[in-house]
Amino acid sequence: MKVPAYSVITLLGLCANTFSNATVAVTDAHTTHKQQFAATHYENETLDALYGQNALDKINQLPGFTLTQSNNQRGLSAAGGNVLINGANAASKSESLTDILRQLSSDQIAAIHLYSAGHPFSTASQFNQLVNIITHTPKLGAHWQARSKLTSAYDDYRPSELATQISLPGERWQHQLNMHYQDDRSQSTSVFQEVDALGRMVEQGHETLFEKRNGRLLSITSQPKLVDNRLTFSAKAILDDFQLSQNRENGMPLLWQLNESESHAEYEMSMDWQKTSNNDSLFQLVVLHNRKHSDINSDHFEHSLISVPYQQHKTQQEQVVQFNTSLPSRTYSPELGIEISRNLLKAATDSDGDFEHAHVSEIRYQPYAAMTTQLTAQWQLYTRLNAEHTVLKSGDRQSNRTQLGFIKPLIRFSYDPHSHWGLTITAQHQVAQLDFDDFVQSQDAEFNRTQSGNLSLKPSQYSELATEFNFHLFESLFLNINVYHQWQKDVHEFIQRPNGDAMIGNAGNAQKLGGSLSATWDTATWLSDSQLTLNYDFASARYQDPLTGQRPIDGLVPHDATIEFRQDRQYYSWGIDVYLPFTETNYFVDELYVEEDNVEFSAFMEYQFTHTLRVRTSIATINTAKYSYIQHFYDTDRRGAYTGTLRFDERIDPVVTLSILGQL
Repeated sequence: MKVPAYSVITLLGLCANTFSNATVAVTDAHTTHKQQFAATHYENETLDALYGQNALDKINQLPGFTLTQSNNQRGLSAAGGNVLINGANAASKSESLTDILRQLSSDQIAAIHLYSAGHPFSTASQFNQLVNIITHTPKLGAHWQARSKLTSAYDDYRPSELATQISLPGERWQHQLNMHYQDDRSQSTSVFQEVDALGRMVEQGHETLFEKRNGRLLSITSQPKLVDNRLTFSAKAILDDFQLSQNRENGMPLLWQLNESESHAEYEMSMDWQKTSNNDSLFQLVVLHNRKHSDINSDHFEHSLISVPYQQHKTQQEQVVQFNTSLPSRTYSPELGIEISRNLLKAATDSDGDFEHAHVSEIRYQPYAAMTTQLTAQWQLYTRLNAEHTVLKSGDRQSNRTQLGFIKPLIRFSYDPHSHWGLTITAQHQVAQLDFDDFVQSQDAEFNRTQSGNLSLKPSQYSELATEFNFHLFESLFLNINVYHQWQKDVHEFIQRPNGDAMIGNAGNAQKLGGSLSATWDTATWLSDSQLTLNYDFASARYQDPLTGQRPIDGLVPHDATIEFRQDRQYYSWGIDVYLPFTETNYFVDELYVEEDNVEFSAFMEYQFTHTLRVRTSIATINTAKYSYIQHFYDTDRRGAYTGTLRFDERIDPVVTLSILGQL
């Protein structure tokens, strides 16, 4: 079951990338010769009108803008999202874009530029909408934050979270030290029942689940003071320990038990150099090294005194070199770049005496070239050609060697009549990254599943045609509508090996149709300084399953929506979030798995006592979160006879959190 942890290293120590993207420049160098890209600038009074104590708070209030995060599996070109800091992605693989934005305090933000239909940043060319945050040089001082849950899995214990960020500017160098500590616990209760094919009760009972997470982070970032250059060195260490205890009682003398522990250690070093010449040409060089260690140990008792043990140790390494250059003052504003990455995964698995070793290595080269053409005063054409060459080796002794080559073009037409609406049409071909974990054996004892590794897995691909509209209606309503159609190839689905085991494999072609709606309504007419925001995503897909015929692709969520209402005043802010129900379906070889939730309400209130001290209270799942996990079983595979259903109904009680935030 999924128990939403309060914070999985939520602040990640107010990470170093906040500082690594700081610069004394407060101008957007790309826009100097590219005024054809329309942008809304939030500066001075308009910036102050965006309430919030960090960049994430302010960005979430931008009308019609939806934050999008890319994956951070391997390389830097696929990491990040549609928010840049000083025109560049953060050079980090150890945290999400949301974490980085949450760590960038509002007093370090000089301006926010919102591009609604096209932008001049080649490192984020896959996005139509984009935000660029311009920062100040940090001053001597410290930001700190303390959090505590007022409700807990243990009545005599209060989970805590502490974080601090210390800025140390000097004459020649600027340094920033970040420290973070987290000790968090969560709990849930469930009722379950299992019926056979005729609907007769097989088993029923209760389940309790406890989770504990302990995380520590230490990082330092240093930056010399240079003219027309920015050079940043970063180093960080993250330690994260997780424990799970799960018990099921069905009236038998012995319980069903699962005890699991995971430990993760991650170390990262990076160097980011950027130079802007007199004609605003930009050159960027990024070098990154990342190393991860993880250990998983679990004991599963199936109503027995004898456990089924499972152990796995994994080591992952990544080295990335990325070079980008853009020449905005030249004809067609050319952009060139290349990324070279080397990745390595070693895994050793012991599943109840069954030993397995896996070794996966990858060297990938990704050059690109792009240019921009102003067709008319309103129409603009952006073209980009990406290439990829990958050498992949896998197996116990790297027995499988595969060379892959891809051409990934992107064409974007942008129409901006410099009025209250805009249009963007994009055609592109994308190749998804392989998840190295799919090469390695894994298990999910909670749902009695085991997955074998697939050493012959190829990446999935898709060609996409998308249209995006932006509207500003009645001076108070902002709409962003995006519709896309994908033609997918080599999709990843659960397939069966000749020996009967299940694994992720390439399973043919599929088509996917989807879209999103983001609407922001300024409700100041009814309540001063307030707004209502709606975000809605829909998706449908067609895939020809060799077992059961046409169906959606695995993991599809047809509908997902959230509604937020908030009021932001000078000294206080409050808001209510509503999460509407969603359903996700997974198609395993011999199982149809459905996950459902119900309407959830959450709320927050924040008050600023002084210029340097704020208090925030939040309540998660006010109406008690309810989730359902339904497993439908079939004989041999889903073509076989239906054999029964196991259903879990889980509930998570409301959680109240008190936070104190300050600065020195």
